[in-house]
Amino acid sequence: MHRGTLLVVLAALGCQSAPAPSATSVVQRFYRTAIADSVAGAPTQKQLADLSPYLSDTLEALLAAARKRNEADVARAPDEKPSFAEGDLFSSLFEGPNAVEVLADSARGTARVASVHMTNTGATPAVNWTDRVVLVMQRGRYVIDDIEYGGTWDFATKGSLKSTLATALAASP
Repeated sequence: MHRGTLLVVLAALGCQSAPAPSATSVVQRFYRTAIADSVAGAPTQKQLADLSPYLSDTLEALLAAARKRNEADVARAPDEKPSFAEGDLFSSLFEGPNAVEVLADSARGTARVASVHMTNTGATPAVNWTDRVVLVMQRGRYVIDDIEYGGTWDFATKGSLKSTLATALAASP
């Protein structure tokens, strides 16, 4: 093979991108980042930037709107508790998990659903539960589009992240 041809072939091979991360990998990376960033309430601009590679455009827009609502509430009534100020939006438990393990992911139509075992060891005894993370393909890679809360205790967050955000954002400030 001619040296110039070999360089073209090697260059073309080097330009190929690595395969997109699996749904399981995306979920693991997302929670690792959310836990490390200590996200509570609506993510700050920096936290949202850290999380955005793992989020669908729709979910990212809802979280950005939640942050804007929080900031508007603070400006309007600085002595009152603003919307989206506290609590873990990404799990059933207000305090959130400090450990997660993806148990399995499976197809649901065109989406993937990852069952995620979550643990908060800050409580005694530790709290364990399973939430489901819904992923969609966007621009050739899996991203998180919703989280379905699976906690079964009385004060567990119920429903899903997208429905919770949409309902709260639709309410008058």
